[in-house]
Amino acid sequence: MKKTKKNNFFEIGKKIISNEISALKKISLNLNKDEFNSFCESLINTSGNLIFLGIGKSGKVSEKISSTFSSLGRPSFYINAAEASHGDLGAITKKDTLIIFSFSGETEELVDLLPSLKKKKIKICSITSSNNSSISLASESHINLNVSKEADMLNLAPTSSTTAMMMLGDAISLSVAEFYGFKRSIFGENHPGGSLGKSFVKVKDIMVKKNKLPFIDGSSSILKAMENISKKGYGLGLITNKNQVKGIFTDGDLRRIVNKGVDLSSTLIKKEMIRDFKDISENELVIDVARIMEEEKIYSLIVKNSKNSITGIIRMHEILSAKII
Repeated sequence: MKKTKKNNFFEIGKKIISNEISALKKISLNLNKDEFNSFCESLINTSGNLIFLGIGKSGKVSEKISSTFSSLGRPSFYINAAEASHGDLGAITKKDTLIIFSFSGETEELVDLLPSLKKKKIKICSITSSNNSSISLASESHINLNVSKEADMLNLAPTSSTTAMMMLGDAISLSVAEFYGFKRSIFGENHPGGSLGKSFVKVKDIMVKKNKLPFIDGSSSILKAMENISKKGYGLGLITNKNQVKGIFTDGDLRRIVNKGVDLSSTLIKKEMIRDFKDISENELVIDVARIMEEEKIYSLIVKNSKNSITGIIRMHEILSAKII
């Protein structure tokens, strides 16, 4: 009877991870400063699009890095080499820069396109494992990928090489983004969907706008003021004097003064309003405001614009309804 092969998945997996980490460390140690700077400078000096060209596993890495550039605010797209030879080459103009990732630098589908790219006078930047490869020699800027061995036992499957390409691509895209002055707001504008997109929602996007709020004259009685507050249904009112907001009054404040035995029909709202109320900018991120509310046990905040004018309110209710937290 044939013996069952011992299960050593974990040991093999750990070895693969260790091999890839070693390859990445080697890349970091041996990365050529001039090559890297030249590559990045070629990209920032591009007036058109950054176009990534690839095929196979390296092509998948190219596609991901292209997407990263776009998300960081630098227009980019990916073209499959097989499609490029059947018409998609027409999408590339002299203003663009073509970026090619190819481990060997001799991938047939890519090399076959070089004469056409030269004829169109397209600028090429590349990452390959050889400075003498066809693709690197055709490039204005080139980074040598110093990966001598893949992570698998047979040194066949694209593993360490593609991981290293991914790391270099990330380093390049983020270095270029830093040069352009990459901001959190730009990233948010390019990621409107999903849980990541929700982390970039601003207060002004979900706040209750000013025209929906109850504005109450400070000389009104508490009883009359509460009638107005209840009609609006937001749990608070903005107390004014000569059309200027001087304070706020909430449902919580009502409970406080009832417990004190204050006469609601004769006491003026301005005597019991909260004068020292907190406010936040309408351009603040909701996720940051929610954190403030939780820490300080505040459930409503006045919202102001850059001119320090009140534009609305935001409550924990709006934040929860928008599923920000």
